[in-house]
Amino acid sequence: MRAWVVIAAATFAVVGFAGGAAAQRNAATAYYLVRPDLRLCPSPICGGAWVRRVNHVATRCVDGSEARECYVASTTGVPEKLWSARVGSVLVRGRIVAARIDGFPDLGRLAAVAAWRPAGQREPRGTTFRVIDNGVRCVTSPCFSVTGYALETAARRTLSEVDLTGAGASATDVLRAERASSTGGLLVTGTVRTVPDAGPAGAGRTLRATQIWLRP
Repeated sequence: MRAWVVIAAATFAVVGFAGGAAAQRNAATAYYLVRPDLRLCPSPICGGAWVRRVNHVATRCVDGSEARECYVASTTGVPEKLWSARVGSVLVRGRIVAARIDGFPDLGRLAAVAAWRPAGQREPRGTTFRVIDNGVRCVTSPCFSVTGYALETAARRTLSEVDLTGAGASATDVLRAERASSTGGLLVTGTVRTVPDAGPAGAGRTLRATQIWLRP
């Protein structure tokens, strides 16, 4: 396993932007970490999933209340193979809507439009970013050629390196992650650290991954 410096082609300009009908469909969606509800009680009160909005302290539930996590009675749009292969949480983009179950008016459903599996064996810790090549090229290091856009916020960080080794992913999945950066950006959860004396140009800034998210 090795640290990875993003060297993808500069296709980043369109990442995160949708036009026309696509923008309208996605306007109300958000990114969520989703984990199964393993409590032993009758469905639909148990057996659904717990959802937590990425990069937020609180999540708005279907009844309008806010909590760290919200219970939903069911999920739609999440591939079954992703659940069976998951370790801990999966990453989903979607919306929480009313479940419309007779007798249970306050229960919600997570309607997903996209989902990603965890590549590593650890729970995600830190901020979740979309990392993409920003087109900067340098003659020395460190070179701040990567931009990390924090999902669900306006925050961004320029980076000199993305270190994927801390996620515990296989070599195959690390290669998939590298390729993903050239086709629209890679989703990574981790922490940003300043690295003193990273090269002749001085201090660098590294995103150290705790989890890598890949499409199933």
